[in-house]
Amino acid sequence: MLLEAVYHRPRLNWSYAYDQNTIHLRLRAKKGDLTQVYAWTGDKYTWDTTKELIPMSLFTSDEMFDYWECETVPPHRRLKYGFLLQKDHERMWMTESEFQTNRPENPEKLFEFPYINRSDVFTPPAWVKDAIFYQIFPERFANGDPSLDPDNVQPWGGKPERDSFFGGDLQGVIDHLDYLSELGINAIYFTPIFTATTNHKYDTEDYMQVDPQFGDAKTLKKLVDVCHERGIRVLLDAVFNHAGKTFAPFVDVLEKGAESPYKDWFHVNQFPLEIQNEIPSYDTFAFEPLMPKLNTENPEVKQYLLEVAEYWIKEIGIDGWRL
Repeated sequence: MLLEAVYHRPRLNWSYAYDQNTIHLRLRAKKGDLTQVYAWTGDKYTWDTTKELIPMSLFTSDEMFDYWECETVPPHRRLKYGFLLQKDHERMWMTESEFQTNRPENPEKLFEFPYINRSDVFTPPAWVKDAIFYQIFPERFANGDPSLDPDNVQPWGGKPERDSFFGGDLQGVIDHLDYLSELGINAIYFTPIFTATTNHKYDTEDYMQVDPQFGDAKTLKKLVDVCHERGIRVLLDAVFNHAGKTFAPFVDVLEKGAESPYKDWFHVNQFPLEIQNEIPSYDTFAFEPLMPKLNTENPEVKQYLLEVAEYWIKEIGIDGWRL
């Protein structure tokens, strides 16, 4: 067996709490190399009475590797573990420090999952596990209300450009819900719908207002309600990593520099704000000057964004946010 290809680390997606009682373990090996893998698990303080060998299953492969997985329910929400690798009749035990031919009887050399802290367990809403999402880029989906079209709107079906507009809006989505239902979807994820200058709306100007090109809060509420009648959940895009250059707090920083009360809402590397050699003097999405990065460690920014998220959930009834 090719031991150089075997990989595991006791963290991230290789060893994690699936729920409040269950731990998932994963291990990587050369594709087609191992015929069976076992996890050697037990409680570090009651090893002799809790140790067990758990078969792992091959859950996926890519061009180079196989990925093995198993789950275990430790009696005391903590775990010591190693692995037994098998290639036909060849067997090798894997601990945190080495590969060895003999079964490790002392758990001290094994990997460890210290404790399942319930507050650390990621618990998405139950409905998400069965959700079939349809992603909608509103400007390009359907034009349901031509009165909202921007002045420079292009004929529908024309060649899409980075800065072109075709007049897609929320009414266009409402008009095509029969089509979406027939596809069998039960959730819609909208790319940004709040006021912005671009067609993609990732340069948010006002987090509290639907972009007039798409409609208004009343139209959004109608859309959410009719979706719910059909059993369709609605998620909005929370563009909380960065705002837009026309976002009022950023405009204030542009005008007042270091004297602005919002200067710490962003990552400013140098005043005044400027662009040199195509690189802004403030952190952005990529190096895009239209999208200044928000300082989400700032308590005021945190409070503002949480209030935004709460508002659209309570007032409009959306089902969640894509971060």
